[in-house]
Amino acid sequence: MSNQGKESHFLDGLLFGGLLGAVLGILFAPTAGEKARETIKAKLKELELDEVIDRFVKAFEEGKKEAEKVVKEMEK
Repeated sequence: MSNQGKESHFLDGLLFGGLLGAVLGILFAPTAGEKARETIKAKLKELELDEVIDRFVKAFEEGKKEAEKVVKEMEK
């Protein structure tokens, strides 16, 4: 396996873990997170699940591209 493939998998995991951590942090935050949880619930009720998934995938892909740019810059 090439180094670039390993970096890509690492970036995928890093981005996914970061997004997942952020969501879990908001959902399980004490009192200060209560307003955020209510906002998330309201938004999820407004949106279809497919749309939420599509937005998440798009955001993930954009983040991945930006992270790959950073890695390439660091390699120079």
